[in-house]
Amino acid sequence: VGIWDMETGEAYHSQQMAAMLGYAEGELGANREAWAAIVHPDDLADANRQIAILNAHPDSPYATTFRVKARDGSQRWIESRGRVIEHRNGKVLRMAGTHLDITERRQYQQQLEHIAHYDSLTGLPNRVLLADRLQQAMLHTQRQGRTVAVAYIDLDGFKAINDQYGHDTGDQLLTSLSGHMKRALREGDTLARMGGDEFVAILRDLTDATSTTPLLARLLAAAGEAFHTGGHVLRVSASLGVTFYPQADGVEADQLLRQADQAMYQAKLAGKNRYHVFDNE
Repeated sequence: VGIWDMETGEAYHSQQMAAMLGYAEGELGANREAWAAIVHPDDLADANRQIAILNAHPDSPYATTFRVKARDGSQRWIESRGRVIEHRNGKVLRMAGTHLDITERRQYQQQLEHIAHYDSLTGLPNRVLLADRLQQAMLHTQRQGRTVAVAYIDLDGFKAINDQYGHDTGDQLLTSLSGHMKRALREGDTLARMGGDEFVAILRDLTDATSTTPLLARLLAAAGEAFHTGGHVLRVSASLGVTFYPQADGVEADQLLRQADQAMYQAKLAGKNRYHVFDNE
């Protein structure tokens, strides 16, 4: 529990609130400045904005969340709720409220968000996050007049390794190669795992289609990196299909993925370990 005198800036923090952050009674300080000093800098502006809204509308509820620095140096998420308990002529004089430590709740929410958007094996974006990233890349391309490439990647020979050496080895190989391929891309590009041994790369901010050539070559080389395990050296290759946006005929994100997928199969038919550019013809 806390009480704040808006005129003098003095603040009262209950012993329970201080203990929640690891402080002894009275150690937090008895003014607004002392409290603001432990609020995370990225959250302070919003916290002050909520106070300003309360000053303008004394009858409105006050509720916000922010991070504070505990005595041990850790950051704790706090849910703060309060109300004005005294005001005169529209001016807020005193307010009271409660602070609740919601750190575990926030961490749990973050874990759920990560599970919803990232592949559990490789840590790469999954289909859901890929769809969002592709939409963003397409909008960015429209605004900037640039080109975006979508590359569909399928590993050649992965099933044989998985069958011969087991799923654990197969998972280790996927994790290793996904790291190699991710490092082959530029900052701002996206590599996502679609499932199994299939991946999609979004290559942003390209001047034209020909500028993808070195990037695609790096992806092919990364997918062909040797993987050492149990005295064995395992190696696969990749077949890539690539398409570009914008196109003369308007296309949606799911159409781009289908085009890249079709081009990938053409790369496999042509002998694998290569890329094929989608052709409407």
